[in-house]
Amino acid sequence: MIYYGNDSSKSGQSQARSGQVQADTGTSEAARKPSLNVSRVAAYIKDGIEGEDETESYKDLRGPHLDITFENRAPGPSLITKATVRLREAGELPGCHRIGGHLSISMNYDFPLPDELPRTPYEMSKDISFTIEDNKLDRLTLTVGPANHGWENPWYGVTDIIFEHDGTETTVGPIAIVDTGGDAEFYPDEDTWVIENVDDPACLDETAALVDRLMSIPDVTVSKELKTLRDKLTSMGH
Repeated sequence: MIYYGNDSSKSGQSQARSGQVQADTGTSEAARKPSLNVSRVAAYIKDGIEGEDETESYKDLRGPHLDITFENRAPGPSLITKATVRLREAGELPGCHRIGGHLSISMNYDFPLPDELPRTPYEMSKDISFTIEDNKLDRLTLTVGPANHGWENPWYGVTDIIFEHDGTETTVGPIAIVDTGGDAEFYPDEDTWVIENVDDPACLDETAALVDRLMSIPDVTVSKELKTLRDKLTSMGH
């Protein structure tokens, strides 16, 4: 015959209750933690960037914007504290005609690249404070591009963005972008591109091959202007 002592029984019940309380507390804490997800990524050229040259200041310069929509599915707010832009590659679209003159404008991007396009991979970080409230959607837009913008061919880049938040990280990317450049005969214009006075038509085949390669990167988000450049080159037989 086996006897169970009252003290032992009560102790077991107490431990069981304690374990249940801990489990309930863990569930409650998990429910309060933010659950941040990326619901949409877009890239496009837009105005609103400030800049200056030797004689004048500008407020509505056009440049690449990276537009990320976050969704916080938990009942606790999520705070993004740092953004890091990691540039996989960068370069200029091939110049297919002679360009003249040089007008340098300093651009005030959130993430300005050096005057000379950097060797890649290249990283830039910035402390930010952006809160996504519980069970809400919210958008964050960042700008990135060459610090000095002048009469040069449009710049392109492939980038990831690493967001630090709530003791963890979320990576967005890759994103393929292009800027306006400073060439009056080769630039994005609304839903198409201006491409004029081409000296070497075969050069446009090189441009088309580059755009095709960027658009074929696995899981890439392609900027609006790269898509319209591909359409324009197709219409020109490239």
